[in-house]
Amino acid sequence: MVLDSIIANINRASLLASLVLGLQESLKILTIEILLSVKKGGNCTLKYQNRLTMKNFTRILAVGALAVPFMGSAQVNTSPENRNAVVEEWTGIHCGYCPTGHAAVQSAYTNNPGDVVAINFHSGGYAVPNAGEPDYRTPEGTIHDGAFSISGYPSSTLNRRTIGGSQTYHPAGTNDADKVPAVLAETSEVNMYMTATLDIVTRQLDVDVEYYYTSNAPNSTNYMNVAILQNNVQGPQVTYGSGNYNPGGWINYPTVYNHQHMFRGFMTGQWGAAINSTTAGSTATMSYSQVLPMDINGVPLNIAEIEIAAYIGDGVQSAGDILTGVSVKPTLTGFTSTDEVVFAAANLDDILSCAVGAQTMSPTTDLQNWGSNTMTSATITYDVNGGTPSVMNWTGSIAPGATQTITLDPITFTPNAGSNTLNVTASNPNGVADNTADNAGSSTFNVTLATLSNSIDVTLNLVTDRYGSETTWDVKNSGGATVYSGGPYGPDLTANGTTTQPAVPMTLAIDECYTFTIYDSYGDGIDSGYGVGSFEIVDDQSTVLVSGGDFAAEDQGLFKTPLAGLKDLGLEDVSVYPNPASDVLNVDFTAEGSDYTVAIMDLQGRVLATQTGTNVSFQVAEFAAGSYIVTISTDAGVYTENVVIK
Repeated sequence: MVLDSIIANINRASLLASLVLGLQESLKILTIEILLSVKKGGNCTLKYQNRLTMKNFTRILAVGALAVPFMGSAQVNTSPENRNAVVEEWTGIHCGYCPTGHAAVQSAYTNNPGDVVAINFHSGGYAVPNAGEPDYRTPEGTIHDGAFSISGYPSSTLNRRTIGGSQTYHPAGTNDADKVPAVLAETSEVNMYMTATLDIVTRQLDVDVEYYYTSNAPNSTNYMNVAILQNNVQGPQVTYGSGNYNPGGWINYPTVYNHQHMFRGFMTGQWGAAINSTTAGSTATMSYSQVLPMDINGVPLNIAEIEIAAYIGDGVQSAGDILTGVSVKPTLTGFTSTDEVVFAAANLDDILSCAVGAQTMSPTTDLQNWGSNTMTSATITYDVNGGTPSVMNWTGSIAPGATQTITLDPITFTPNAGSNTLNVTASNPNGVADNTADNAGSSTFNVTLATLSNSIDVTLNLVTDRYGSETTWDVKNSGGATVYSGGPYGPDLTANGTTTQPAVPMTLAIDECYTFTIYDSYGDGIDSGYGVGSFEIVDDQSTVLVSGGDFAAEDQGLFKTPLAGLKDLGLEDVSVYPNPASDVLNVDFTAEGSDYTVAIMDLQGRVLATQTGTNVSFQVAEFAAGSYIVTISTDAGVYTENVVIK
């Protein structure tokens, strides 16, 4: 009877506390700092601030996310255990230093399996997406951000304890001796055990968290927090380290990053559900249920990549240490078939081409295993614009409920200028007939042809925005060699505005295809609110070959120089010898006129030596071994020939 009375009192007190907390949170008006930031000293610090009032609507009883403690079959350990580390990290897709934090936190998580909980909040100015980019922010994540003293991004807490006089620190130091290793060496006041199931059809998530206090907690009231996370979210990420800040984080550097432990929402409300008995021997199981949406802010919520994190805080809201935490991947349930493949997506990159002709490319497709068996094989049939199909007999491993991106065998096709369609059909999962018809789909891609220049002489006109130090560019020929490049430009302006950079004249080879690429290291282009920047390349007749300004991390354009043969240039019998050369390189030719300049250039477009005449010799013994370009220039055009110096 005494035990029944204790349990009843715990249940009533916890229910009342949870209802009051939920009502308080749903009426709270909070001011959110939207931080548009710049880089400084390894952190991302304030550019400027806007203030936005936002109401926090917490989940209460109506959505089934309110838990009441109850006694059940104990699975939690009742003997003292070491404390687990809980790392809360604040990040953003435009924070170039943030991958350093991602790498350190992921290292701690991987190297201490089951002992480190990682939660990655996308918040602040660096998380604000540009047009066309995914929005990984959440209202709860933004409120969480505002409750801590974050001076720059990335930032993190470790069990919310004060380290070196601050509750927040740069996550790159997560594995320092005074951080995760120190926490893991301590004895926790409370142990936790968690299970979770997720129905693939109804998308209902059920979570049970059991706790047992092996000693008295510092405070008489603690708070249970349960967060929904998502792993392997592929999307953009700016980096200042040429990818080396977190090499393992990239799917395809620098365009596709793999985000881990991304916060998607709390099941317990913003600051958790109260635990009102925190003395040694106190124990209960808290249960939560919630139906997951298909997406959050348009970002798909892939149920096969869900992770649940739970932790117990020893204070109200952001105050007080986190005592310990656990994380699990839910067990997927609700499968109606043992072997079932579902088409999820397909992709073929847009094509920049000098002319429409046969292309050989490797498309990708996303397949989801909707069967209870692990899928180890499938047949994938695909074509472009309804042309001759290719068939790939895929083998691999896709866990039940999981989705995998598969790179298909190369397919040769002749695309149309403009829009094209990739068609994909998957069948025969594990060698058996598919049960449903949701295994086919398509995607579109574009073919953009190069703009034809009227001459080999072109000019780059560039106007940078306030942050010219973020802008660089290059021009590459069809072989991928950089023939011209420029930037970064500085100093940056002290206010929003533009700077017209000096025009860059370029003399290019005849009948060649060139790619112009402009880069912005911050990832917001040169026309995003800090001045109306722009770029254009024009030929000598003022024809615009490429142009733009409103882009994210980079933009590209393709143009082609005109065809001019030896006859057009008034040249005959051109001979460049010996090739390869080691000491002397000779250039002989017959010409109609006498105004000819012969030059040797490296593959970066730098002119190393020039002479005039129709029979010239260059001393090349001091040149570094490698490939070079010989040019013969006239008023009518430029003749080029590749040479090797050994």
